[in-house]
Amino acid sequence: MGKPLQHLTPGPNYRQALVALLGLLLGLSIFIGLQRLITPRYNWVTPLDQLIPFIAQSWWVYVLFFPLVPLAAAYASADAFRAFRNATGIAFAVAILCFWLFPEFIPRPDIGSLDNAFVQQRLSRLWQLDRASNGCPSLHVAVTCLACRALWRVRYRWLVGLGGLLICLSTLTLKQHTLIDVAGGVLLALACALATQTQGSSARAPA
Repeated sequence: MGKPLQHLTPGPNYRQALVALLGLLLGLSIFIGLQRLITPRYNWVTPLDQLIPFIAQSWWVYVLFFPLVPLAAAYASADAFRAFRNATGIAFAVAILCFWLFPEFIPRPDIGSLDNAFVQQRLSRLWQLDRASNGCPSLHVAVTCLACRALWRVRYRWLVGLGGLLICLSTLTLKQHTLIDVAGGVLLALACALATQTQGSSARAPA
C-alpha cells in the first residue's frame, strides 16, 4: 500500500507557495477594486440566515483562509498544484462575472458595542476593504474547498477537512456571506474541480 504522504512533494515547495501568494494578492486587489465600480442591487438574506448568530470571534477562523492558500500550494505535488491553480483561476473569473452582473447587498451587524477592541478594529478594517457587495458565489468558500482538495492526500486530511469546514462556516457567523452565497461557492468549487480533475489525476497515490 502506498504511503499516505506520497501525494506530496518531499518538502514544502516555496516557489509554488510564492506563486499562490502573489495570485492571492492580485485577486484581492481586483476583488476590492471591483466593489468601487458597482452598486449593490440584490439581497439574498433568507429566514435561515437570520437564525444564524453573529459571532465576532469567528474572525480568527475566517482569516485562516489566507495562510491556507499558500500552504496548500506549498505541499501539493506539481500536478495537484497545477489543478489547484487552474481551478482557482476559473472560479475567480466566474465569480467576478457574477459579482459584476448580480451585485449583492449583505447587511452587516453593528460592532460598536463589542467588548474585544482588537476584534472590533479588525472587523472594521475588514469591512472597509470588503464591502457588502461581492457576495455570490462566495470566493472565500470556493477557494477554501479547492485548497482542501489540493491537501486531501495528506496524513491528517480529517484536520484539513475540519479546518476548511470551519472557515466556510465562519463566513456565515461573521455575516460575510449568506447561505445562498456559501452554496454557490461550494457548487462553483465542485464545477471547477471537475473541470480540472485530469490535471491532478497523475498526482494520486497508488493503492
